[in-house]
Amino acid sequence: MILLFHIGMFESVAQILDPADWEFMATKVGATEQLETAKLGETIAINIKVILDDTWYIYSNDQDPDIGPRPTQVKFELHPSYVIVGALKPFKVKEKFDNIFMGPIRYIDETGGGFVQQIKVLQPNPVIRGTIVYSVCSMETGQCIFPEEEFEINVLTQ
Repeated sequence: MILLFHIGMFESVAQILDPADWEFMATKVGATEQLETAKLGETIAINIKVILDDTWYIYSNDQDPDIGPRPTQVKFELHPSYVIVGALKPFKVKEKFDNIFMGPIRYIDETGGGFVQQIKVLQPNPVIRGTIVYSVCSMETGQCIFPEEEFEINVLTQ
């Protein structure tokens, strides 16, 4: 009986909450189809889509940090093979008044959304790396977790 208790404790501790997954795709600017190859000097879009479990959401990158919740940050590693063009832009963002933060919050929920960053390709076959730092919260329980995800995107050039 004691052995079963210890096994049960181990199993409950071993469960890790992971309500967000990320998908990355390089496209031509303004397009939705995956880019097969890019040209040197071409500006392309890096689409970062979040896939959330039901009833979970993340805060948008354009969330006012003075209101309270931590906005999502996408940090690209600097590399001579590409340069960042413009600001990271969110898509499919919702807004509502939050009684806890006493102000409007901007968020992306389980219906889909994400971010787009334009980059200019400067060298052949750039490898784009970075980190996403975000808060993901449950609409049901109010529980929030604060993960960081590393990513790598390979862009082929012709």
